[in-house]
Amino acid sequence: MTEPERRALGQRRRLIFQNLANGVPTEQIRTALHVSDTEIDQARAFVVKKINERLFLSRQPTIPCQSMADIRWHRATLLAVLSKMGDLDLSTTVHLLGKRDGTTEEVTVKKLLIQSMDHPEMIEGAKARMAEAHA
Repeated sequence: MTEPERRALGQRRRLIFQNLANGVPTEQIRTALHVSDTEIDQARAFVVKKINERLFLSRQPTIPCQSMADIRWHRATLLAVLSKMGDLDLSTTVHLLGKRDGTTEEVTVKKLLIQSMDHPEMIEGAKARMAEAHA
């Protein structure tokens, strides 16, 4: 893939993600950009991974974006990080630094499960377990 093609791919992924994050319906994105639902889903997932990769490499907490509700909830942060990324960043595969010579190596990062604790009993149980672990 040539550099202009990679830039165009990155621009397309950025545009799809920005529209999704801002609440544009997928039907409207599909007709305006002439893309399928599968391409929209792939672009969304790819951009989220690249944003979390950027956050991870800069030692910032990653953002759980498992659903459109998550993306809309974290929209401001996601779009701020996305604005700092170039089009070529959005056209490469997801990589994390892993070799001493400075090259990158593709790795699979397991998904982290974050459990929300909304019941007082759950919070008290977690406090007790933490106190036992640090005692």
